Amino acid sequence: MQRLALLPQMESLFSLLFLLLLPRPSWLYSLHNCTIESTDPWKINCNYYYKLSRIPPDIPKSVAYLSVYGTNIESICQGDFSGLTELQTLDLGGNHISQIEDAAFSHLSSLTELSLSTNSLKNLTDHMFTGLSNLTVLGLGFNKINHISGLAFAPLTKLLELDLWGNHLSSISDIVKVVSFCPLLKSLDLSGNPLTSIESEQFPFPFNITVLDLSWTPLSRFSLHSDVFPHLQTLHLASVYNDLQWNISDKAFLKSLMTLDLGFNSFSVKTCQLIFQSLDSLEKLVLNYVYPLDRGLLDMACGIQTLQSLDVYNSENHFINDSLFKLCSNLTELDLSLNHLTDVAPSSLQMLTRLSRLNFSINGLTEVPLTIRNMSSLTSLSFKSNSISKLRCLDFSGLHLLKILDLSYNNIRELNSCVFQDLQNLQELNIRKNLILKFDDSFGTTLPNLLFLDAADNNIKKLQKGVFRNMTHLTDLDLVSQFAPLMSMEKGSRGRSQLQQVFNLPSLQTLRITVYKGSCISLTIDLLKGLDDLKMLSLKGCFIRALDTKMFHHTPRLINLEIRNIRKWTPVPELFQPLTVLQTLDLSENHLKSVDFLSEANLMQLQTLKLQNNDVSVINERVFEALPSLRYLDVSDNPFVCNCSNADFIDWVIWNRQVYVNGAYQYRCASLPSEQGALLLEFDYRWCWESVGFFCFICSSALVLLTLLLSFLHHFLRFHLQYSFYLLRAFLYHRQQRGQGCAEIYDAFVSYNVHDEEWVYRELLPELEGRQGWKLCLHHRDFEPGKAIMENIVDAIYSSRKTLCVISHQYLLSDFRLLDEQKDVLILLFLEELSSNQLSPFFRMRKLMRSRTYLSWSGARGHRGLFWERVRHALQSGAQLPADNPLPTDD
Repeated sequence: MQRLALLPQMESLFSLLFLLLLPRPSWLYSLHNCTIESTDPWKINCNYYYKLSRIPPDIPKSVAYLSVYGTNIESICQGDFSGLTELQTLDLGGNHISQIEDAAFSHLSSLTELSLSTNSLKNLTDHMFTGLSNLTVLGLGFNKINHISGLAFAPLTKLLELDLWGNHLSSISDIVKVVSFCPLLKSLDLSGNPLTSIESEQFPFPFNITVLDLSWTPLSRFSLHSDVFPHLQTLHLASVYNDLQWNISDKAFLKSLMTLDLGFNSFSVKTCQLIFQSLDSLEKLVLNYVYPLDRGLLDMACGIQTLQSLDVYNSENHFINDSLFKLCSNLTELDLSLNHLTDVAPSSLQMLTRLSRLNFSINGLTEVPLTIRNMSSLTSLSFKSNSISKLRCLDFSGLHLLKILDLSYNNIRELNSCVFQDLQNLQELNIRKNLILKFDDSFGTTLPNLLFLDAADNNIKKLQKGVFRNMTHLTDLDLVSQFAPLMSMEKGSRGRSQLQQVFNLPSLQTLRITVYKGSCISLTIDLLKGLDDLKMLSLKGCFIRALDTKMFHHTPRLINLEIRNIRKWTPVPELFQPLTVLQTLDLSENHLKSVDFLSEANLMQLQTLKLQNNDVSVINERVFEALPSLRYLDVSDNPFVCNCSNADFIDWVIWNRQVYVNGAYQYRCASLPSEQGALLLEFDYRWCWESVGFFCFICSSALVLLTLLLSFLHHFLRFHLQYSFYLLRAFLYHRQQRGQGCAEIYDAFVSYNVHDEEWVYRELLPELEGRQGWKLCLHHRDFEPGKAIMENIVDAIYSSRKTLCVISHQYLLSDFRLLDEQKDVLILLFLEELSSNQLSPFFRMRKLMRSRTYLSWSGARGHRGLFWERVRHALQSGAQLPADNPLPTDD
């Protein structure tokens, strides 16, 4: 009873030892508050984790890009970035950082880009940037900086870009002093600071900057009387509150200036004139949000002979007349987007004979303006986000050099092939988000050099036979639409040949097909036939039957595959087996209940696997053994069960060091109402293994004990056990024979070892059978052939009145049998002297020698007649005879 009471205590003790000995992971290859980019394992994003109040400690040391934007971090401490020696880009913007300890970034020896924008910094100290000797880009925009220590930028000897926009810096002289430690500085953004003047006297030496941004400042004076900006190429003066006093004593001081931004200003005509007169090399002018945009301002601007690019974005020009750009004939780029344009005069742009890029995006045009016809120099044209409802055959006539045409987000219903008859060199066509019902039969023949076609979000319901004919160079096709009649045709119908003609595009590398609910389609086996070079395929939407297992036989080079929203689909391994070079597979939103099919899918090169938002409750870790190249896994938003069914998966997530499991710490349980909201990785899966471990412990312990016991028995008691076995068999046989009755046909059965056979035949047999006349049973002579040896022995014993054992040293070592009927039928005859040590293992023999007649041949050498007389007497009667020799005593 005491032993039984101890069992629960022993079990608890074993459980405790098992848990204590189980090693704990130092860090998981899954991050608590961050995610790793699926396409770049060295890029980590911790953006908008509002509960994050410090730099996450589990960031892998090999990270190269880290973004911690939009969290609640208030301070940066020494050691926050310890070990991140490979980090190159760090974004700490959008936080509440008000304090940075000295040398907090000293571990980041490889850092080249640092952003601290949109925080609460007020003071930059001398040692704040210690260790950042390789930094090239520093963003400090939109803080509350009002003081920069004189040596703050001293470590930044390789700095190229400095962003200080939106702070409280009012002295340009103080800024010049601190940035003087950055001899390689090229870009300086001082926008949004309370700076009132820029004067050459404030610069003790020439600056090498090429970009200077003074936008959104109360700047009232810009005066240069020395060449302090010899390399300045871009100057931003947008949204300057005052009418600027512009004073440039020598045009050579701005000889390198090529881009000028004067947007959102209300400078006087005189100020603009002074500015334009001081510029002889300007190439690009930005006049965004300048209204009204009159011809006088444009005439002054276009009077700069070098001007090539003009942006008049959002300048409230509802109408463009024939004279507005009369003097701008040298322009090569013109941006007229977001101007609420509703009408354009037929000849308003005809004088722009060098124009190559024209942007009419985000206006109110209802048709393509006549003015663009025959603008033969155009290479890029955009009418994105207008109200164009119809395209005329001559709308793009004469645009033989056009390569890019954007007609997206309009109301176009028809797309006749005649519209593109002059666009033989068109490479990119975007007709996304229109009302197009179908393509013209000759659509493909008019665009033989097209590389990119985006026809997503239209009302296309049918693709005619040969619609993409002659588009042999097409590499990217996006058909996010509402297909129905054509795709629903089954294999063997006319639709099969049509499908082959539709997608017979040997150069196509990217194909996207999305079908909205309410217009479900059926994919046929030959859908992808002819797409031998396809690299990326996306199938989204309402497909009414499973994908054919042979569908991907035509796309052996597929690298990226996305299949989403397939209704009632159960994938099979055969579907993916032809995709031997597939690297990315996205099977999200398919209501999958199991991913076991991946075990036999032969995806040996797969690196990224996404299975978000399915119905997977249990994942077998053996699935990942079949994906040796896997590096990224996302199974978020699945209804996991938090029980022992997922113990192996949880253990794999924690311990594997090859595959990053995105968002693993946010996976939640959904198996029971009581578990709603519980986290999967918080489930203590180790208890699932306690009973198994305890069972293994008991079994192994029992096996060890059994092995020891058997070894002991074999070494010390093997003869005793063997004898007991034979004795049991003899006892059973005796009962059987006694019940049946057995005739005694022999006087004695002689038991001897084969080594003593010569003595038996030379001495014993002639004496007992020849002279005395006894009938003996000898196994070599009288055993029945074919019968089991044990049966012969037992039959011989019970068919004989006596059993005569010829005992020698060899007899003891042999497999001898001493069977006893508890009566005096056993006669022991010793051929040689045996010591007590030799007899000690044979306890049964010693017992018999104490209770049975035994005779010694070696002791009767001089009295052979007396010896054989004693044998005769023993065979004749059952009386006990005195032994020739006393039994050896125990030593």
